[in-house]
Amino acid sequence: MRIRVRVPALLLAAAIASACSQPGSAPAGPSALGGGTEAGSNSPLSATVRFGNDTVGSGFPTPSGHDQSGHARDNLIPRTVVIDQGGTVTFVMGGPVHQVAIYDDGTTPEQVSRAGAVTKAKCPPAPYITGVGDPNLVKVLGEPMCAGGSRTVSHTFTQPGRYLVICSFIPHLNLNMYGWVEVRARQQ
Repeated sequence: MRIRVRVPALLLAAAIASACSQPGSAPAGPSALGGGTEAGSNSPLSATVRFGNDTVGSGFPTPSGHDQSGHARDNLIPRTVVIDQGGTVTFVMGGPVHQVAIYDDGTTPEQVSRAGAVTKAKCPPAPYITGVGDPNLVKVLGEPMCAGGSRTVSHTFTQPGRYLVICSFIPHLNLNMYGWVEVRARQQ
């Protein structure tokens, strides 16, 4: 005997969307960040951001207007983290071509200068942002793994603000591979 179960298309779509949704841009609490907290404090002092995840999702960019949840390779996971002033964020590379660039408080993705871009030896022949002449650039961390860089890099944020973090590999930035580090002023 064969049993056939029919699942309404709307219910199936909702289940799929829920199972593979990308973390949004709302600040997450300490437990969601994977970061530690100081004794007696409710604010995170550290957080981890994964730069892409080559082990899940489609290898192809999604159509414009989609949340890109099925295209985890070129996303920051989570998109936004919140830490206290003096806290550290560790960035874990989920693919060989990613490179972290941090921009000053208040910088938007549209303000990132692509001038002075260079290609990296041993990496795909596509340009990386160098930040030459960009007054908003705080720092480019390390090198991509394809150029001999480390799988993890870290940065300590000493001033409060909302910092833009991008993948400096320009094709990924063009696919909206960016996120935010929100640094809260330390309470006295």
